[in-house]
Amino acid sequence: MIFDSVLPLPPLPRADVFSYIFRHGRQDYPKDRVLYRVDGTEKTLTLGQLEQQSLHLARSLKAEYQIQPQCVVAIFSHDLIQYPIAYFGCLAAGATVALIPVQKQQNETDIVSHLKLVNAKLILTDQKLLSLTEKALAQYREIPVLTLDRGSASHPNLEDILTETRCYDDSHFVPVFELTTNDQAEEYTGFINRTSGSTGSMKSVLVSHAHFIATMEATRLTVPSTTNPDEDVWISPLSLGFFINAKLNMGLNILLGIPVVLMGESLESSNIDVIPRHRITFIFVAPPLAAKLAYDRSDIDLSSVKWILSAGSPISKGVRDALSCRFGGLPLTMEWASAETMLLTIQTEDESSRQPGSSGTLVNGVQAKVIDTETGSPCGVGEPGELYVRNRLARFKGYKDNEVANRAFTSDGWFQTGDYGYLDEKCNVYIVDRIKELIKVGEGYGSHVSAADLEGVVFGHPAVGSVVVVGCRDEAKQLDRPTAFVVLKPEFRERTEQVKKDIERFAAEGLTGLQSLSGGIRCIDQIPVTGFKINRRALRNMA
Repeated sequence: MIFDSVLPLPPLPRADVFSYIFRHGRQDYPKDRVLYRVDGTEKTLTLGQLEQQSLHLARSLKAEYQIQPQCVVAIFSHDLIQYPIAYFGCLAAGATVALIPVQKQQNETDIVSHLKLVNAKLILTDQKLLSLTEKALAQYREIPVLTLDRGSASHPNLEDILTETRCYDDSHFVPVFELTTNDQAEEYTGFINRTSGSTGSMKSVLVSHAHFIATMEATRLTVPSTTNPDEDVWISPLSLGFFINAKLNMGLNILLGIPVVLMGESLESSNIDVIPRHRITFIFVAPPLAAKLAYDRSDIDLSSVKWILSAGSPISKGVRDALSCRFGGLPLTMEWASAETMLLTIQTEDESSRQPGSSGTLVNGVQAKVIDTETGSPCGVGEPGELYVRNRLARFKGYKDNEVANRAFTSDGWFQTGDYGYLDEKCNVYIVDRIKELIKVGEGYGSHVSAADLEGVVFGHPAVGSVVVVGCRDEAKQLDRPTAFVVLKPEFRERTEQVKKDIERFAAEGLTGLQSLSGGIRCIDQIPVTGFKINRRALRNMA
C-alpha cells in the first residue's frame, strides 16, 4: 500500500536554487528589507545587498578560482554577516556547496574527513578558524583558501572582493549560472550534506536543485498562520553549517522576508536573553537544546516566541511538555526528516497532524510505504514495519561515491529510512524507533524492544532530566542488555548514588520481563552528541 500526502502538490521545480530563492520563489517585498543582523553589532544585510554581492562573488569565483558548475566548494566559518553572501555566491556560480558546521572541540582531523568525503576544490573560512583550516589542508591537499573577513595577508578575503567593484545594477539580473528545466534541476547537485554518523559511518548525501526547491515549497506550506513577515524576527540558534539550520535561516526566511539574528555562538540556556532583546518569534531547537531549555529556571521573558520547531531525533513527551510549559504553553512542532530526505513530515496547526505520538503528517509531495521487517511484504494502515519514502517532485540522488550505502535507495526511487513505525488513514506517521535502536533481547532468536518505550518509563521519574537507552553487548552471553544513561536534574546531582538507586527501583516497577533494564542505569554529566544528534555509539563505548 502506498500512502500519498493529502496536502496540495507544489509545482514541479524548474530552476536553480539561487534563481528560485531570489526571483521565482520569494514573496514580493522591498529590496531594502534587512534580512540579517549580527547580535551586539550594527552590522546588517538587506535583500538587495545579499543578491547583488552574491552575484559579484559568483563572478569572482568563476574568474579567479575557475569554479565551474558542479565544482565542490566547502564553507567552514562562524556565522558572520558575510556567511549568507558566501553561501549564495557559491550557488550563483553553479558550485556544489558543502557546509562544515562549527562545533566545539573540533580538530583538523574532523575537517579533513569532511573535505575528503566531498572532494572540495576551494574552502571559505574565517580568521578565527584559519589556523585550523590550514592544518587540515596540510593533511588533505593544497586548495585555495578564501576568508570571509579581513586579517590575514596570506589569503584573499571576501570583504576585499566585494569592495573592489560597487557598481551593482539592481535593475538588471544577469545570472552566472542558470537552470530553466526540471531535467536540469534534477541533474545538477546543489549541495553535499554529510550525515552525522551517530549510528554508522559518515556518508555524503547529494541534494539536487530540484530536491532542495521541492523541500522548501513543502516547508513554506507548513509555516504557522500566525507568521507575520512584517513583524517577525528569527534567530540562527546553531552553526549555519548544519544543513537544517541553513534551510530555515538561509532559505525559508528569505522566501518569506523575515530577518534573522546571527550570533557569535550557539544558543544555550546561558545566553537565552537574546530572545527578549530581539523579540524573537521563531526558534529551532535541536534535541539537546530542547532538554536544556525545558528545565531552564531563569526569569527570562520568552513570550515573544510563537513557533518552536525541533528535528534530528525523537524528544520524549516529558521534555516536550516541559519545554511547552517554559514557553507559556506553546506546542513544540516536530519535523521528521533525515539528511537523505530533508523533510518528510511535520506537525502543523491542523489538529489532524497533532495526534498523540504522531511525528506529523506527510508533507506536500511525499509518498510512503511500510514494509514488514520479517517478511518483506507491504503493510497496511496501522501495521508497523520499516518506513520507505520518496518525493513525487524530485528523485533522491543518493550518496556520493558509496555503492554499498546507495543500496538504501531502490530502483523505483524509494529510500529505506531505517525507521520502524506505521501510518494511519490520514497519513499521519508514527515512529516507534530506529531499526538500529530496536534492542533484541531474550534467548533463542530473541525479541525486539523499543529503546524509546524504555526511555519513556525512566523519564517519568522526577529526578531525570534526560535519558537515552541503548543496547550494550554482553560478549560473554552474546546478548544486548538495555542500559539507561541518565542526566539528573541539577537539584538532584548532589545525591547521585541515592537518586540512582531510587530511579532503579522506579524503573523496575514499570519495566519487567523482556523490557527490564538488564544493563542497569548509569548517571552521566551530559548526553554525547554528534552534530546535534545523540551519539549512541559513544554511549555503548562508555559501557
